[in-house]
Amino acid sequence: MNNGFKMIGDVVGHLTSILIGVLGLGIVAALVFGDAGLGIDVIGNITALVSDLASSGVVGLLVIAILLSLVK
Repeated sequence: MNNGFKMIGDVVGHLTSILIGVLGLGIVAALVFGDAGLGIDVIGNITALVSDLASSGVVGLLVIAILLSLVK
């Protein structure tokens, strides 16, 4: 059972690494090419997320802390 949880944790960790890499690539592509034509506004979505979390006060601060702990 413990081995199964470790395997699931490893898969989630690898997927998180891949998504962070794709997010970084999306930000760089948006800065270099402007609208890449994919219909995804990466920088706008990040700005909206930060704005929503900032307006939430303590709850937003708690969510940011949880997200940062997941990324590490």
